[in-house]
Amino acid sequence: MCPANSARGATRQPRIRTLVVDDEPLARDLMSSLVRRDAGLELVGTAASGSEALAAVASYDPQLLLLDIQMPSLDGISVAEQLATRDVPPYIIFVTAHDSYALQAFEVAVRDYLVKPVSKRHFAAAIRRARQRIGGVAVDVAEPLIVRSGDALVSLLPDDIVWVAAANQYVRLHTNGRGEYMLSQSLRQFSRGLSNKTFLRIHRSTLINKNHVTGVLSSDGRYRAEMTDGNILDVARNRRAVISELLACSRANN
Repeated sequence: MCPANSARGATRQPRIRTLVVDDEPLARDLMSSLVRRDAGLELVGTAASGSEALAAVASYDPQLLLLDIQMPSLDGISVAEQLATRDVPPYIIFVTAHDSYALQAFEVAVRDYLVKPVSKRHFAAAIRRARQRIGGVAVDVAEPLIVRSGDALVSLLPDDIVWVAAANQYVRLHTNGRGEYMLSQSLRQFSRGLSNKTFLRIHRSTLINKNHVTGVLSSDGRYRAEMTDGNILDVARNRRAVISELLACSRANN
């Protein structure tokens, strides 16, 4: 069955006290606007520097911190390190213009990070993960996949991945506008960490994201799946049982 794209209903929880920290006024305003639009968040304050952030945490006791990394004097990494010593540190989401900071983020126990410019979709996904950790709410949360790109680490959500191709003991991830990435895993190993509700094996060397199927083509007795990135992928003859599911997904996605 093709997964529904609509949000699931949930019991209303107390709003999460949220602090936005960024030294750039425009970025601070944009992030604050995203917070205000989320009915589950309460914007308790903003800060324009690392020292202001520490003072604001002491004053407002936020549960969630949206923290810029690159700031003069006291940067976001240093702020996170100091806050980690609190009895109950806030849940921190780093907001950065550079993926290369991801490794440092996870070294100081930061749970998540967003790359500027922050999209509404990635913001919403990060907040869902934060809400689960902060409130213990049982929700279906898409965990990010951290992949290496050169010397940088890149955070991908499952829905960023359009399809996955096997290449011997490697897999190549084809994403929705975020480039391609190689991982040193077999397709079987990689698929173990993915939800069967979202991903479907259509060939021994191909795994697809059901949310990115736009059509099913048939010619000469062969079937192919048309994807949102424009690729048309063969469905193996021994996988024809998935055709009805692919058709349902294409209808849901169009």
